Amino acid sequence: MHPLKLTSFHTPWVNVLRSMQTAHRGLKRSFDPEADDGIFLNDDLIGLLHDIPLHVIVISLFVLCVIASKVYIEWKRQVKLPYVTVGGGPHWIRSWRTAIHWVANSKSLIDQGYYEHRHKTKIGAYQIPTIGGTYVVICAKDLIEEFRNAPSNKLSFAHATSDILQAEFTLGTNILFNPYHVPIVREQLTRQMDAFSVPLMEEFAFAMEYYMDLNGGEWKTFKAYELCADILAQGMSRVFVGPELCRNPEYIKLAIGFTQEVFVNAHILHLVPTPMRYILSPLLNAFTINKSLRAAIRLLGPMIEERKRRANEEGRNWKGRPEDLLQWVIEGAPPGEQNLKAHVKRLMELNMAGLHTTVNTLYQALFWLVMYPEYIPELRQEMESVIGEFGWNKASFSKMLKLDSFMKESHRLHGPSVAIMGRKVLGDGFTFSNGLYLPPGVTVGVPETIHRDEVEYGPNAKEFDGFRFSRPVEDAAAGVNGEKEESGSSRVKRKYFVTTSLNYLRFGHGHGSCPGRFYAAHELKILICLFLMNYDLRLEDVPKPIYFLIHRVPDMSARISIRRRKTASF
Repeated sequence: MHPLKLTSFHTPWVNVLRSMQTAHRGLKRSFDPEADDGIFLNDDLIGLLHDIPLHVIVISLFVLCVIASKVYIEWKRQVKLPYVTVGGGPHWIRSWRTAIHWVANSKSLIDQGYYEHRHKTKIGAYQIPTIGGTYVVICAKDLIEEFRNAPSNKLSFAHATSDILQAEFTLGTNILFNPYHVPIVREQLTRQMDAFSVPLMEEFAFAMEYYMDLNGGEWKTFKAYELCADILAQGMSRVFVGPELCRNPEYIKLAIGFTQEVFVNAHILHLVPTPMRYILSPLLNAFTINKSLRAAIRLLGPMIEERKRRANEEGRNWKGRPEDLLQWVIEGAPPGEQNLKAHVKRLMELNMAGLHTTVNTLYQALFWLVMYPEYIPELRQEMESVIGEFGWNKASFSKMLKLDSFMKESHRLHGPSVAIMGRKVLGDGFTFSNGLYLPPGVTVGVPETIHRDEVEYGPNAKEFDGFRFSRPVEDAAAGVNGEKEESGSSRVKRKYFVTTSLNYLRFGHGHGSCPGRFYAAHELKILICLFLMNYDLRLEDVPKPIYFLIHRVPDMSARISIRRRKTASF
């Protein structure tokens, strides 16, 4: 079969070209009656175009569209900063090569820029060409301080997150620009952490038994990411929707699947020009996100309607009123959000936000444990001692110095992103105190490489040291380096897992810091305690993460082996 040519579109296609040719000739001769026709759309060129296969025309137009889009974005968002590029040749070739390289090698580019520019105080920043335009990276501490304190109408976290999630084409932007859930998470969820400790522990313990199904003392091998997602989704659901649905296999599968669908769709949409996203996104969402939301409405709908009916009939504090995230979302929804679909959508979005980073953090912590098993005895001793005396509660976990340090060190070296604290420049742009101007539309971030800086973390900054943050506190308490520290002294300030600073930015810093980090850290510590107190862990595969844009994607195939301990607590 011959390739489809423009013959079937002969009349309109050729007529348009002929009209352009006639107009061109007429325009030229109106200025110079003796002028020749030139080569613009001459008969030979029209004949050549007429014979080009249609698919070649379509692909060519797509490529031209991409090139024109990138050239326009580069021109519109010019920043006076040094570039980090790969290869040689003219700038425009290096820029294109780097933009393609960025898709799967963002970490190496960000690291390269950081080590080249971190001590250049007059600059303190660099830029990397990407397929979405230039990405500006801030690495000087004084600029990071200005950056984190900038007003949201100048440097917007919501707009940057919207771009990452392609929210306009996936979830919708309502959760980002109408974040009524933030005070719910920051206040109610965090305040109820202690009350949730025992229910969470019981649900996580039940989920471990259910998903691992261990008999006797034999070793059993699991894909680590899948196991972490299943266990976390069930435990989180106990707090999010209560005991009615948290053990429903369909709901747990839905919660995990929705999270993955949003990120997969967003990743695909990042790779196509913006105009094509309007065409592609409805096709992607129809069989993924929208389908999952319909299933969630079916499962959650009766529960939500019953809760609202009871509140209408018996008042806000009706008998048996549950304390969970779903209830707080129902009660905290503003006008325009007080309907079934909006309630379900907001809950699923919060579930996605909670699961995505927390699963990654648990997964990585487990692999540090099996790759460095020498930490396990001391961690177990601390857990058994503290929980044995104080029980499963918030106060107990605050006493576990070693566990807190281990979690922070794990997160320091391997977070979910290689660029953090992302912001998008709005309005008329943003100017730093050193004169650096960022035009509107540019995306800005901080390199995760700052967490591996020898100046901040010592000569072993790139190595895993599980007790890096607990050792100074314990040494001071024991008087190892001089006078013994008295109880309550702040001479050696403890650096908690959830404490943010200019040296530790995984949770952000300042007004844009993660509001759910306290709850997430609490449930992660419960999980690590359950794993170590009840099971032995063994490494099967060293995980090899992949990088996509700024994301560190876990190795989904990496495995660990687990067996029940003879002295298990449960």
